[in-house]
Amino acid sequence: MDKTKRSSNYKIALTGVFSALSVVLSFTPLGYIQIGLLAITIMHIPVILAIILAGLLPGISVGLVFGLSSLIRAAQTGSPFFTNPLCSVLPRILFPIAVWAIYKLLQNIPHLSKVVSGAVSAAFGTLCHTIIVMTALYIFYGTLLLQGMKGALEQFGFDMSKLSTFGGYIAIITCTLATNGIWEIIAATIIVATVLTSIYAVKSKKSKVSKLDEQSE
Repeated sequence: MDKTKRSSNYKIALTGVFSALSVVLSFTPLGYIQIGLLAITIMHIPVILAIILAGLLPGISVGLVFGLSSLIRAAQTGSPFFTNPLCSVLPRILFPIAVWAIYKLLQNIPHLSKVVSGAVSAAFGTLCHTIIVMTALYIFYGTLLLQGMKGALEQFGFDMSKLSTFGGYIAIITCTLATNGIWEIIAATIIVATVLTSIYAVKSKKSKVSKLDEQSE
């Protein structure tokens, strides 16, 4: 019973910590890594860490906080896209499910460390996040999105006059992944791997200390 209670308290604590971190990243410049003209978002990373360290429900809860933060931020800045909760909130509730499924699948691979599983989950989770968000934006604001990305799409060789509805969607996904998307995947993989390595190293050290204490008693 005590063990179950400790586990529940642990998950609640992590949910609170990562939710708070998600809010901070959403409302401050800390949510972006600036590399030249690229602004690489890392706001989804607390969601990924919550899933890996605490489970699906805490991950979805942090995703909800992330989505609501995006919605409020969009309302404050007058964003034409993320004031729609189906673009700002719903994708942030859905993508944690994909991260959880990938992580659970990887755990079935023998001898694959938790750090590697987490890093791979972060990479594919970030990819899923980008695709889900851009899909929602295209469904509701396809024309406006194409106009806004016209310059970038033409640089990638897309002929705007010949794009079909599906072709426009593929063009936007391709352009997004080829610019910010790939860097966000790399950043998420490195950050998650670094954080998990530190956490598991501390846990391992505490476990060894506890065993030594038990032996000395």
